[in-house]
Amino acid sequence: MNLLIPILVAPSLAACVCGLLRSRRAMGMVNVLGFLVLLGMGTQLLREVLARKVLTECDEFFRADALSAWMVLLIAIVSLASSLYAGSYFRQDVAAGTVTPARVKEFFVLTPLFTAGMLLVVLANNLGVMWFALEATALSSVLLVALYNRAHSLEAAWKYVMLGSVGLALALFGTVFTYAAAIEKASTSLPSFNWSHLMLSSGQLNPGMIQLAFVFVLVGYGTKAGLAPMHTWLPDAHSEAPSPTSAMLSGVSLKVALYALLRFHILATACLGSGFSRTALLVFGLGSMCLAAPFILVQTNLKRLLAYSSLEHVGLICVGVGLNLPLTIFGAILHMGYHALTKPILFFAAGNIHQTCHTLQMRLIGPGLASVLPVTVICMALAAIAAIGLPPFGLFFSEMTVLSGAFSAGHVLITTVILLALLASFSGILFQFSRILLGAPKLIRKSVIAPLQGAPAMGLLLGTLLLFSLWLPNPLLQVMHRAAAIIGGEP
Repeated sequence: MNLLIPILVAPSLAACVCGLLRSRRAMGMVNVLGFLVLLGMGTQLLREVLARKVLTECDEFFRADALSAWMVLLIAIVSLASSLYAGSYFRQDVAAGTVTPARVKEFFVLTPLFTAGMLLVVLANNLGVMWFALEATALSSVLLVALYNRAHSLEAAWKYVMLGSVGLALALFGTVFTYAAAIEKASTSLPSFNWSHLMLSSGQLNPGMIQLAFVFVLVGYGTKAGLAPMHTWLPDAHSEAPSPTSAMLSGVSLKVALYALLRFHILATACLGSGFSRTALLVFGLGSMCLAAPFILVQTNLKRLLAYSSLEHVGLICVGVGLNLPLTIFGAILHMGYHALTKPILFFAAGNIHQTCHTLQMRLIGPGLASVLPVTVICMALAAIAAIGLPPFGLFFSEMTVLSGAFSAGHVLITTVILLALLASFSGILFQFSRILLGAPKLIRKSVIAPLQGAPAMGLLLGTLLLFSLWLPNPLLQVMHRAAAIIGGEP
C-alpha cells in the first residue's frame, strides 16, 4: 500500500475543504478528522518501515526510513491535539472580540498547510525539495504568528520572517554547496540530489565543500530550530502566536528544522569521517542549554518562559547527537518524543490562563488559579513536573540516558556542564511556576472559559506521555533504535 503521498494529501485536503466552509465548527471538525486520519496513516507507516526498513515512492522522490516515520508520528499527534484545543479556544476569542471569524478561518486553513509542509520536509528525499518545504512551513507559520493582528504580534511575525529568511537563505547556500560537492569535473552528467544517492557516493564527495556546506546549513537550519545564538525570534513568535500555533511551533516545528540539520550531519559524517559536524552540534547544543537557564530565571511572561525552556531542550537533543554515542543518540531521539508531548500541554494551559486573566505576566496572574481553573492547573502542574525532568515522566529518563551515556564514555566535563544547565533550568522553572500555582489567591476571579476547555487535547497528550513514560511498545522502541542508528551512521 502506498502511504507517503496519502500522508501528504490528508492535511492538504483538509485545508482545501476548510477554505470552502463557512462554519467554524465544521472547519474544526474537518481539521480534527484530517489529523485523525493522518495519525492512523502515521501508525501504519511505522509498521511498514519496521517490516521493510525503507519506503520509497515516485522513483524515490519521496522516502521514509525509521527517522522519517518517527517524525511523522510526532507531527501527527501534536497537530491532532492542537486541532482539538483550537475549537474551544477560538470560540472564546471570537466571543471576547479578540479575533474575527475571518481570522479564525485563516487558522483552520493555514494549520493543515503548516502540517503538510512539515510532513514534506521529513518525507522528501531530495535536499532541494526539503529546503523548499521548510520555506513553505515558514510562510504558513508566520501568518499564524500574526493572526491576532496586534502591534506585538506583527512585530514578532516580522522578526520571525526576517531572521527565518536569513537563516533559510544561508541553508540554501549550504544546499547548493552540497550539490557542488557531488559534481565530478570529469563527468558530463549531473548527479542525483537525493539524500539516499548522496549517501551512497559520500566517499566521492568533495570534503572541503561539504565542510563549508555544513557550516552554512548549521547556521541556517539552526536558526529555524531555535539554536543559540540564532534563537532571538523564538520567544517573540511563541509568545505572540495563538496557543495552538505555539504548541505546534514548540512541539514539532523546531524538531522538523533539527531533522533537516541532522540529515546534513549524517551526510557530512559519512563524507568526512571525522568529528567536524558532531563537534559543531555539541558546541551549539551546550551553548543553547547554558544560555536558556539565566533567561528562564528572569522571565516575566509565561509563554516566553516556555519558549526559553524549548531552547534548553533543543540544545540537549543536539548535545546527545553531538556526543555520537549509541546511548546518547537514543536519548536524544527519546527526548524529541517526550518533549513533543509535554510542551503543547503547557501552551494550552497558558492559553486558558491568558483568556481568564487577560495577561501572561506572571506577577499579575499570581497564585490561586486552582480555584478558578482546576483542570488547567492540574494538567499544567503535571506537565511542568515533566518539563523539569522529574520522574515518573519520560523527560527524566531521556535526560538520564544522555547523562549516563556521556559519563560512561569519560566525558566528565561535558557531563558536568549538562548537569549544571539542567539544574539551573530546573530551579528556574520550579521557581516561576510556584509563583502562579501555589499560595493563596491575590484576588477572586471568575472563570470566563468553560471548566473543561482544552481538557480533551491536554488529556490526550498527558495520557500518552504517562503511558509511554512507563511503558514503550516494542514497535515504537524498535523505530527509535533504528532512527538512532541512522543518525549514528549505521547502514
